[in-house]
Amino acid sequence: MFSFSEFKFTKDHSNVVKGMAILLLLFYHLFGNEYVVAVMEVNYHPLPLPLFLKLADFGNICVALFVFLTAYGISKKLFASESQDVLSAYKDASRRFFSLMGNFTALYISVNLLWWNRFSYSDTYGIGKQGLLNICLDALGLSLMSGTPTMNITWWYMKIAYVLIFLVPALAFLMKKVGYSVLLITLLLPQLLSIDADINRYLLTAVLGVCSAYGQWPEKIMCREIPKIFQWMAGIGGLITCVVIRQHPFIQENYLALIDAPVCLILFLFAGILLAGIPCLNRVLAFIGTHSFNIYLVHTFFYMILWQKFIYQFKYAGIILLLLLGVCLIYSVILEFLKNLLKKVVR
Repeated sequence: MFSFSEFKFTKDHSNVVKGMAILLLLFYHLFGNEYVVAVMEVNYHPLPLPLFLKLADFGNICVALFVFLTAYGISKKLFASESQDVLSAYKDASRRFFSLMGNFTALYISVNLLWWNRFSYSDTYGIGKQGLLNICLDALGLSLMSGTPTMNITWWYMKIAYVLIFLVPALAFLMKKVGYSVLLITLLLPQLLSIDADINRYLLTAVLGVCSAYGQWPEKIMCREIPKIFQWMAGIGGLITCVVIRQHPFIQENYLALIDAPVCLILFLFAGILLAGIPCLNRVLAFIGTHSFNIYLVHTFFYMILWQKFIYQFKYAGIILLLLLGVCLIYSVILEFLKNLLKKVVR
């Protein structure tokens, strides 16, 4: 599937990283709460409880990792086209925005068609014209941007996803003008301007994603003839260092936004280069990554609303994780099949 001769970081490599990111997300949401682990009597052996909880909590790096991937993917396409100007870049951004919105709306409709009787729409959205407006905004993924109610709190990421679509081209063109100085600008900008807290939280991570595409860092690393054993030693050592540093209480309280950017870069390189080179595993992770958007948006319905007691009754953490992943994958595969079928009928 992947070859390291004349290495190029492709969409398949990116999907491997997405696959790892979504596994981190599920692990975090399922086991990141010590109270839930205790009440549901989750079997986390052979790991000791403190280490299990630390690894689970590390999983919330997944959001930053998706930000990094989005910034890297968009800017890589921009840098590959020497002739693309600002206008054409933002035409592409607009198309990407409406495509993402359409995919979100399709999932929103599917969730409501299946489980409408599980929700109290009047309690969530209100009644009358305002309630209807709130439903429409939520169905478009705009609830967090407009400050209106949402059916699912994990859908807050749509605000970040939409903003990145239009922010990354600006960062990429700025990168072309000033080079890596954009990193310094990013560090100083929050001190000079009032920036939305969520955007500020992931801004440096997005900029580092743009830098990785601009400098072609994965390709340059793989151009070096480093023995595979040393690559793995560096990769595993880097992962352990990331967990130890990022999960330190002082870092968690004060410098999480700052440390997440280099951690994402290390995870990106580890998965996109090393895990992507493992036969079979790379295909599995790439397949999961292909469905990561749908899994991200739907998984909370299964483990929080529909199946909480059922899914945790299997006790073993590995089985619980695989079960939730499997159900979400089946849901996503069926949803994509129906979407493609509908496109053919419309055409």
